[in-house]
Amino acid sequence: MKVNVLKKSKGFLKVEMEGEGHTFGHLMQDALLEDKTVDWAGYDLPHPLFTKPVITLRMKGESSAEKALERAAKKVHSDTEEFIEKFSAAITAEAEN
Repeated sequence: MKVNVLKKSKGFLKVEMEGEGHTFGHLMQDALLEDKTVDWAGYDLPHPLFTKPVITLRMKGESSAEKALERAAKKVHSDTEEFIEKFSAAITAEAEN
């Protein structure tokens, strides 16, 4: 995945993520909205034929938008790892029955 910064100012960030789609955009939006330092966050897929979602976020107070995006990415990664572990355990348990 390639990340392109489209717009950056104090407390505001807009990035484009090449090679991703609605699934990743929605996961990132949800993770950002769970962050109490984020005022608002959203994503858009400007063209249905190109996989380049645009994630936009605005921060509360003096919080860093870049740090919030990094925390959201780590949360998505952690949640994915947890799912893989639980799914693998369920498959193993099913195979043993």
